[in-house]
Amino acid sequence: MDKPVKNRKTDRREILKLSGMGVLGGMAANILTSEKVQAADGPVAISYASWIHGHSMQIEYPDRISYVRRLGSKIHVEGWPGTDNWFHFAIPTPVIIDDIRLQIDSVLLRFRTGSTDAYVRHVHIYDGEYKIAEHNDIYLSEQNDLVRLAVPDKPYMHWGLGISIGVEFGLELMDHSMDFISAGCDFVI
Repeated sequence: MDKPVKNRKTDRREILKLSGMGVLGGMAANILTSEKVQAADGPVAISYASWIHGHSMQIEYPDRISYVRRLGSKIHVEGWPGTDNWFHFAIPTPVIIDDIRLQIDSVLLRFRTGSTDAYVRHVHIYDGEYKIAEHNDIYLSEQNDLVRLAVPDKPYMHWGLGISIGVEFGLELMDHSMDFISAGCDFVI
């Protein structure tokens, strides 16, 4: 008697069931499971994408922030001039889907700063307590509708994805605000 062969490709219903997204996630799963995207080394079939809204961001040093407001559309922060800080996002992370462990392809950020004197300097990517990638000494300011940062070697996920964003607020008499809309990641099999 022939044994059933399990297909490596996870369908949308299975992703919804495993992620707990339910019926409302159906439209998102349709987009997330079948679309080809452009990654750093060419087209990649994204197996799963996960995002978290900006208003869930955690601030490491709240005393270095002069103003915070969580809105329906974003988190708005204003930093004290001459300071730096770390902002953290905990991304909902399916590590195994249909008996297959996922690999992380890239992280994605959506944000804007009020001027060139408020900017993102570092992005560190964690799997649990282990740093799996870092992008240091980058300078991202003003409008950033979608920033994609590749994760070298596409490591397998084990413990949960964290994105830590190192920011700086300069000394110029300029706007030191930042709005973070969302952060996410793309997973591949």
